[in-house]
This record gives sequence, structure tokens and C-alpha cells, in this order.
Amino acid sequence: MPDSAAAAGAAPPATRVAEWLRTAGIALRNVLLGGNAAALSLLARPGKLVEYASESLFLLKAMTGRRGIPEANVFEVLDAPATSPVQLRLLRGSFGFQPTASLMSDLVALCLLARILGPRRIFEIGTATGSSTLHLALNAPDATVFTLDLPPGDFARVALRTTLMDDAHIRPSVRGHQPVFLGTEAESRIVALHGDSAAFDFSPYHGNIDLFFVDGAHSYEYVRNDTERALDCVRPGGVIAWHDFGRAGVNGVSRYLRELAAAGRTVYAVPGGSLAFMRV
Repeated sequence: MPDSAAAAGAAPPATRVAEWLRTAGIALRNVLLGGNAAALSLLARPGKLVEYASESLFLLKAMTGRRGIPEANVFEVLDAPATSPVQLRLLRGSFGFQPTASLMSDLVALCLLARILGPRRIFEIGTATGSSTLHLALNAPDATVFTLDLPPGDFARVALRTTLMDDAHIRPSVRGHQPVFLGTEAESRIVALHGDSAAFDFSPYHGNIDLFFVDGAHSYEYVRNDTERALDCVRPGGVIAWHDFGRAGVNGVSRYLRELAAAGRTVYAVPGGSLAFMRV
């Protein structure tokens, strides 16, 4: 990575303090706006209280259609017959099987994209545990899945700004954990790549990717960078998908996708979920 990129990733202490204050302010706002009397039972578990309040605000916007982009299900956008049965492969213990129901909607929608589109080449930014990688591979049995994550090492050495939530999620992925797709039937079709998406060379993938999943850092700067790289890579008729659209926490996904839609791109949000997608 160029020295300038490394330097850019090493944010000065004052900047990180400001980020901590911003994050705390958003958490407090969510608790004040998204909480209710029953939620006071979570006061002894502040992390769960913030999670509950944030999810409440997310569901409020989803139920009232106030998310800034239109909603549509995968069947409608990909012109799949609504009466045709689709068999999905879901893993026990996956990221979708959690108390937050919207995460299950995201997982099902992502698997539907892979199953209905029938891609041959998939690219993912943000491997993490490898759960979404494996789901993509299992539901696109003819596809090669390229998945990009930071290499083991200093997670702060990135070219663009990250959020505190990004840092918290990045730490496990750079400390040598084993992705869940190792040893599975799909492993031979998964290509693990390492690098910062802001400095990675995407030229070998230009114009030949059928499905591109953006789920890396959630700062506005990284979402914009990763989307621009995806637009270079996805062939006409292919699909770009993003995770965590509409979340009330600290992320730039919603801001960037609303800007993308305002610029003339047709971006959809999955009803009841935080997955957004666009046909190129």
C-alpha cells in the first residue's frame, strides 16, 4: 500500500475522539427516539438497549416507506415468475438466524439474488466470517466467488476513513480466524483475496462480474469507493447489492445510496430488510 494511503488510515487522536463523540451522540439519539417504556427493562444492558432502539427506528422507516429509495423484492426486479418455486440453501448458525428479523430478510434476499440471477462470477467486498460468501456459493452452484478482505495485520492501515463500528467488526477478521467456507463443498469455488478495497487492483474483474456484494467498511467514503469499483466490474444486466441500508447506526450506506438514486440510478431496498440492490 502506498505510504500516503497508510498515513491516511492512521487518523490523528483528535479525529478518533470526534468519531467516538459522534458515535455516542447517534446512540443517545436512537435511544431517545426509538425507545419506549417497555425498553427500560434493558437499562442494565445498555448495548442491547441501543440495539433495540436502532432496530425500532429502522423498522419504523421501513414500515412507513421513509427510507428514500423505492422498495421491491428480488422476484420483481429480476423478472422471475412469482409462482415458480425457488429452493434456497441456508446454513444453521448463519448471520441471519438472530433475534433481529430484518437480518433474515437480508440473507434470504441475498440468496435469492444468487439463485435467480444464476451468476458465473461473483465478487464480494467484506469476507469477515465467510458466512455470506458461503451462502452466495451454495446458492449459485455454477459460480466462482471472489471475496476480498483485509490481510492479517494492523487493521488501522487503510486508505480511507472508517467508523468505530467498522473497527470493531474488522478486528476479528484480521487476526487469523478461519472462514466458515473452509472444508465445505463450495470451498473449491471460492477465491479468497486480501487487500484494502481502496487500493486493490480490480482491473482483472472489469466487465466480467455478474453479482457484486458490497459489505465492507460502512463509512461514506468506503461505500462510495466500493460502489464505484463495483460499477467498473459488473457486466450489463448484472446486479450490485449492498448490506445495511437504512440502519440507524453509524454508517454511510444510506447517505450514499440515496445520492446514487438521486443521480439517476434505480436502486431498490428489500421490504423489511436492509439489503439494497441495483441492476446495472
